[in-house]
Amino acid sequence: MAKRFMSYLNNYEVEMKEKGKATFKSYISDIIGDEEEERNEEDEEVEKSASAFFENLMHPSLLPGEQVICQAENTLRFAPYSDRKQGISGNLFVTNFKVTFVTADKSSYAYKETKQRQRNKLIEDNDIPLTCIDTIYQVLSGGKKRALAYGQTVSSTSKYLEIHCKDFRIHVFGFKFVAKDQNKRATNSIVHHSCPTRDDLLFAYEFGLNGKFKENSQRNQFYEQQGWAKELKRLNGEGRWRVADVNLKYHLSTSLPEYFVVPMQLTNADLQKAAGQYIEKHLPTWCYTYKNGASLVRMSQLLPESDFKACEEKMLSAIKQSSGGTVDVEVMDLTQLCPSLMEIRASGQRLMSLCMTDSTKEFYSFDSSWLSRLDSTQWLQHVATCLKVAANATDIILNKTQSVALKEETGYDLSCVISCLVQILLDPEYRTQKGFASLVQREWVVMGHPFQRRSRLVQGADSEQCPLFLMFLDCVWQLLQQFPSRLAMTETYLTSLWDTQQLGVTDTFLFDSAWHRQRFFREGGKLPEVSLPSAWDWHLQFSEEDILLFNNPLYSLFNSYDLENVIASAKGSLKRAGKSASTISYARSLTEFHGDCEGRKDLFKRPNSDVLLPVSTTAARLQLWSQCYLRWCVPAQILGGGRPAGYLQQCLLVEEVICLDHKLKILQEQKKQRERGRDQFPRPQSGLVFSLEAQSQLNSCHLTSSFPFPAEVTAQTQHKLISGPLSLYLHDSLVEYEFANSED
Repeated sequence: MAKRFMSYLNNYEVEMKEKGKATFKSYISDIIGDEEEERNEEDEEVEKSASAFFENLMHPSLLPGEQVICQAENTLRFAPYSDRKQGISGNLFVTNFKVTFVTADKSSYAYKETKQRQRNKLIEDNDIPLTCIDTIYQVLSGGKKRALAYGQTVSSTSKYLEIHCKDFRIHVFGFKFVAKDQNKRATNSIVHHSCPTRDDLLFAYEFGLNGKFKENSQRNQFYEQQGWAKELKRLNGEGRWRVADVNLKYHLSTSLPEYFVVPMQLTNADLQKAAGQYIEKHLPTWCYTYKNGASLVRMSQLLPESDFKACEEKMLSAIKQSSGGTVDVEVMDLTQLCPSLMEIRASGQRLMSLCMTDSTKEFYSFDSSWLSRLDSTQWLQHVATCLKVAANATDIILNKTQSVALKEETGYDLSCVISCLVQILLDPEYRTQKGFASLVQREWVVMGHPFQRRSRLVQGADSEQCPLFLMFLDCVWQLLQQFPSRLAMTETYLTSLWDTQQLGVTDTFLFDSAWHRQRFFREGGKLPEVSLPSAWDWHLQFSEEDILLFNNPLYSLFNSYDLENVIASAKGSLKRAGKSASTISYARSLTEFHGDCEGRKDLFKRPNSDVLLPVSTTAARLQLWSQCYLRWCVPAQILGGGRPAGYLQQCLLVEEVICLDHKLKILQEQKKQRERGRDQFPRPQSGLVFSLEAQSQLNSCHLTSSFPFPAEVTAQTQHKLISGPLSLYLHDSLVEYEFANSED
């Protein structure tokens, strides 16, 4: 019987005829027959290899502990803004971690070769983490569209499935050619697994059990007493504040950590007595002490039936004594000063509706009234309010030498936002990447912000969901725009941190409190060796080249170099270096620039104060964080422009300064001792995109206004987005000259 082979390349069946029996005995024919038989065996091996290759190509890559639940073959994935007229065919898989689309059409992955964006090692570009799914819409054959509730069983087949994600991205799949049973099974699997009923059903547990992650330097130090003691010592709070251990094994409160800082005058007995008077027993705890002695504390509201006057007076008196004992504590009631969680949630939903479009027609209908629609979301107004409250608290601590107590109903929501913003405004340590990570881990994670409930990782009341952490990151982004050289991180760092929260596989953003974290790992039959990575372990997600994009070039420039001295020294030294160096456009421009600005002595002068004040706190002065909210919106892209263009120019500026400084040191040393040469002075690394170690990807990396997170590029949309490669920024620059003439 003839064999038939299904080709994955063209879907044609090819008949393979069997060799007929010979009727004449011949040694020659035996030899020929043996050769034909060998060729047939080789062909069969090729066929098997081809089949295995394409079968493997059509299977998703899986993380440790990840398992495929179901798949839908011949699914269509539509290109964004194509009105569902363009797309690619492949298989849709649902795993216990993600929804992933796999296709053998390599043309759809052409953009992978360009390293166009942050390449996450944990997920592919067509992957949707289940914890990132916000809303699922089913479109029936008649065109009716309905939102599917978590836990709902879907009995009808879907024509299209729209998945709206928390990262402001929309994925649309078509099931026209999918078998009915696979259609229903895939839809139900996504609905069921995107929001489980219990946290032990989240993929994070399987990932931690099978990933074998070890403790590292990124672990949260504030789960231990030493972490608090170290921070208290750094801020000179010893002797006035102490690390309390009254909550060991969470006997006092499940919303507080086992260790926290309180006034020295309060004993454990005082704390036990007072805790019962506060909502969720979230009694006043220390956040920060400024160098003038004024402190920042946070607390929940007192219970209605509590002895309000006596309890609060005792707590505030203890805080006053620990702060110097001269000025009363200023109590700021955040429930009165800040928007409520309900208002923030509604505002976030309106912002998502505005920024998440899937058709060109809808985008331009919004574009004609964009500013009024943005204003109606009230998002920037709420961001402005938080900045205003934080600036007022900072002013009280700084100029009035008065301690501030942040009070809200629960003590673990808006107080996280305001306390972090105040500390960022006051202390340059928290503007470094390491300090910022430590701040978030202390004020958000350890102090009990309910990330699981606010992100709706498991089923619960819709009223508990709130994008509070996103609002905080937006506030930090606004500070970055107002003080561009004072924060070490970039907007890409902040956007990546928001994306990391949506992955649902890190120890940092998975739990509601320290007690909840411990219960997840150690109770309910779980094994103690289960561990999860920290959100700050960036190498787990990104390459070294991608992590370079987290570094702010202006921060490096103003904190690592004396610009005034470098440029003044370069004015004469470059001329003495030779004609070739002096004719370089950037070097000549920099020298001429210094000559034009000699009368402005404060141009490169560092600020007298480390405090970030004043802060613009009106909505009209704030901007929309377009990289985070509009990065997937193709019509909103600016080719070769936008903020990334400015960022890359800043990176180039830093490299220019490094080149000048390096050249000056070489010339000065050669003048003293010529025989030592340049090899004694290896060129320092900036840690930025144009540094020596990152040159390999510049010729293939292209720029849009959402760089390094451009809108989705497919074979159909790639031509709309491509502009010149990043290597063009180096053209005719001092950096390019140093590369060409380097002797190292």
